[in-house]
Amino acid sequence: MKDIITFEDFTKVDLRVGTIIEVNDFPEARNPAYQLTIDFGYLGIRKSSAQITSLYKKEDLLQKQIVAIVNFPKKQIAKFSSECLVLGAVIGKDVILLNPETKVKNGAIIN
Repeated sequence: MKDIITFEDFTKVDLRVGTIIEVNDFPEARNPAYQLTIDFGYLGIRKSSAQITSLYKKEDLLQKQIVAIVNFPKKQIAKFSSECLVLGAVIGKDVILLNPETKVKNGAIIN
């Protein structure tokens, strides 16, 4: 387990629901990954790199809702600027995306 944080620390993390609207291969990535374009509703469109190629095909990701942290600073990965962090459960080398049980509005806040 990681260090204990305060509730105030947790409230600084902006977790939102978004829908994947575009998926591209990312051959320049050090580990196999996709470049995702995600619609966060009124927050706009953001891009992210995700190492999820072992369990997900590109066509299966389109229109899939995910949970992401949207208030991280941009991170440069090769020639790609990642603007949010898509969340998933890590099982060995596989990542299983976190997503709402039912469809919700893009940009919905996770509390």
